[in-house]
Amino acid sequence: MSAATALRPKQDVIMPIAWIIVLTVVVALPYLSSSPTLDDDLTRYTVRLALVYYTAAVTLMLLLEPPEWLAAAGRGRLTRWCWTLAWLTYLVHLFMAFHHVHHWSHGAAVNHTQEVSGFGLGIWFSHLFTLVWTADVLFWWLRPARYATRSPWVDWTVHGFMAFIVFNATVVFETGFIRWAGIALFTELVLVLLHRLRRLSLPAESASSTAKSLASGKRR
Repeated sequence: MSAATALRPKQDVIMPIAWIIVLTVVVALPYLSSSPTLDDDLTRYTVRLALVYYTAAVTLMLLLEPPEWLAAAGRGRLTRWCWTLAWLTYLVHLFMAFHHVHHWSHGAAVNHTQEVSGFGLGIWFSHLFTLVWTADVLFWWLRPARYATRSPWVDWTVHGFMAFIVFNATVVFETGFIRWAGIALFTELVLVLLHRLRRLSLPAESASSTAKSLASGKRR
């Protein structure tokens, strides 16, 4: 059995089990501490955990090589699990928000969005965000080969839209810890992106330098 084959089932077991344990702790903390703001804590703690997985997933995505997007093993599979668990945690957050805060009233959710952002209809962008993320996760699991070779503009569109929503939700319309966490998140992602772009430019610079050296040699 190859190392990659041996690694695959371990990741597929360890990642979801670890997530269940961490999520259980996060949800249990407000109850164990008898928090006076239980509803708010359940909503905030779950979205914070979702942001942790989201940051890990996008950071890893920026570092993946083309073959790793197949997510067959190793770093590629780890990235897909982080992306999937970020999505699942976000769905838990939505459940907490609608159950404990909005009491399953879409009108209440619209009013809350209006109070926070000044644009109640913005909640439909949140719904679109959920649908896009769900489709992306399912696509990666069900059609990994097609996912790995899809057009780069699709990736930029999907992740650009999602990053826009996350940035507004964490930095623009939040305060305190979440805002600072959002600033740290996007600072880290920008630095990783710059590193990625720099690394991609190195082969081109090397090839250009080699060509110039050869041309110089010929002139001599």
